Amino acid sequence: MPHTPPGTKWCHVTLSTFKRRKLFNIAETARFCEHLLRRTCKDEGWRVAAIAVRPDAVHTLLEVPQALPRDRIVRRLRTAAARAVHGGSVCPGGRRVFETGHWFAVLPGGARVATVRRHLLAQSGIVIERLDDDQ
Repeated sequence: MPHTPPGTKWCHVTLSTFKRRKLFNIAETARFCEHLLRRTCKDEGWRVAAIAVRPDAVHTLLEVPQALPRDRIVRRLRTAAARAVHGGSVCPGGRRVFETGHWFAVLPGGARVATVRRHLLAQSGIVIERLDDDQ
């Protein structure tokens, strides 16, 4: 895993579905969610190391600008993932998709980023293994 360049930080963000409902247990919905998250991150200029879409949670490991506030990162990811659920008719209408809370950790880089990435890749569910740079 590359060293974190100056001015950036690695973030591990986990969003749990409301009441732990299994909204992403349909492979098509999980792939669509991953696609929207990857596109959102690319549009924002964020580097994605791993995305794991589990039936009841979405995990992302990404590199973002150091000054970017946590709430903006979470809001963008939550919106993209919710769009996948609502667009796929899994949770129609304005039904709540995610819990209010979330897990957010800033990693110092290096070995810790590599460890979290390996953990996400080992989880069951739809996992995209490549870094954005590897495409």
